[in-house]
Amino acid sequence: MKILMTAVGTLVALTMMAGISQAEPESGWIPPLDQVSRDRGEMAFDGCRPKPENIEPVMCVYGDPDSDHTVALIGDSHAMQWGPPLIQLAERRGWRLVTFLRAGCPVADVKFQTNCDAWRELAISELEAQRPGHVIVSTSIARRYSLAVRGQPLSRRASEAKLAKGMTRTLRRLSAMRSLVRRGPRVRLIRDQITAPFLPPVCLANNPDRPRVCRFPRKRKFGPGFDVTGATRAGILPAIDPLEALCATRWCYSSRGNLVIYRDSDHLSATFARSLTDWLGSRIGF
Repeated sequence: MKILMTAVGTLVALTMMAGISQAEPESGWIPPLDQVSRDRGEMAFDGCRPKPENIEPVMCVYGDPDSDHTVALIGDSHAMQWGPPLIQLAERRGWRLVTFLRAGCPVADVKFQTNCDAWRELAISELEAQRPGHVIVSTSIARRYSLAVRGQPLSRRASEAKLAKGMTRTLRRLSAMRSLVRRGPRVRLIRDQITAPFLPPVCLANNPDRPRVCRFPRKRKFGPGFDVTGATRAGILPAIDPLEALCATRWCYSSRGNLVIYRDSDHLSATFARSLTDWLGSRIGF
């Protein structure tokens, strides 16, 4: 396992993000629309995920490295997007925040791709060795995670039941870690947000005076999602639902005020995620 201490990398990333957030283009968007695709947060700049060809987990450490309260974050790039508010919470609350992240790999215990499956097993074992007091899990539930049975590809919709079973297995395994069992259930799921059916930054650029047209229905495409189905079966509800902060009753939007919510169709901008620090802190429960 590769361990990255992130004080310097985080300072550089925060400086870069501060430069983005203070920019004032003609449209007034924060971050500017021509930069928002790079607004990925500290964990992306700190190299907190292995390259696709590698299976060895990379562990980054934030907050207080000497704290006796370790909080672990595990998942794919949709877990990494919550890095900005979680880093701020770790610094405020004195956590030792450790991360196990891999883009494009489901944390659900399913047969997906060889490197993903090997990484997942190693990452969970290394996470357990860190003896966390709490674990935060988040994963994409979008189209990428289409599975296969005996070499025959399944549609994404047909994969949902298998993904839900795999997510249940993963969450039950995490909940059974000895460092958590002694203190009661301490695993929290941050549900996935809705994937936009277009590129929100492009829509905002094309409609600078009408950002409300860049909206889409508040409806998850494949039902509730295998992430929350697994959490329900594993008994770790309530899950944290970002739609409370991202959407109105019927619609989700590409921006709030002059803040750009999405950096692409299915990832939050780091600047907007960081603005949710207090919201996330009030719901995380520790």
